[in-house]
Amino acid sequence: MQKKKCNKKRIYRYWKNSYFRCMKNLILYLILLVSVQLTAQKHIPFSGRMIYNIEFRGTNDSVFTFQSKSVLYTNDTLVRIESETGQLGPQVLIKHLLFKKYYLLLEYENQKYALQQHLPADTIPTKFAFKKKRGTKKIAGLKAKRVLVSHPNFKQPIEMWYVPNFSPKYLDVLKGIKGLPVDYYIQMEDGLLHYVLESVEASPVNMDLFGIPSDFQKISFDEFLNILFKAKSE
Repeated sequence: MQKKKCNKKRIYRYWKNSYFRCMKNLILYLILLVSVQLTAQKHIPFSGRMIYNIEFRGTNDSVFTFQSKSVLYTNDTLVRIESETGQLGPQVLIKHLLFKKYYLLLEYENQKYALQQHLPADTIPTKFAFKKKRGTKKIAGLKAKRVLVSHPNFKQPIEMWYVPNFSPKYLDVLKGIKGLPVDYYIQMEDGLLHYVLESVEASPVNMDLFGIPSDFQKISFDEFLNILFKAKSE
């Protein structure tokens, strides 16, 4: 009889230890799941339109200075950015965030092209360095935080502003920043492009905006460069 009691105790202890191990693993799993969800929800999904003012500032007075606008549409998985340059005229960038690729739509010599390229891999190390600074301000009605940005191409760190609640994936201009840039600079050979968010409108976006028109020829960037070189040599 004593032996049977001993076996029952062992069975009970084994069951008890197994139960606590399962509960422990379940709790750890739930904590991990919640932390992953909180991380995923750090950025608020956005659907709508954003308009940026763009100003080019040359390195000296002899360099041409201009102003223009850039319009961004997104449904949180697809992005369309409309802009214009003096060299190539109106341009449209369409990004497929899930498929990690994009198309640049432009016209050259009365021909319409859709230049296809893949988005840079997330594993590529960034050359940007960010130093948080105190201070916030409203930009286009959004609360923005201040950050000091360094890059090998910058002569010195530049003060920029970003919105931590919105994802930086819509722009991909400052790899490593913790939110959407709303007041930022891009270094060019002869000056700086200064982007400032002017307005934000949250609304559903027509899916037709993210399509490639049938009259645009899909080619690679290398093929387009060959077209440019051929036109210059003629």
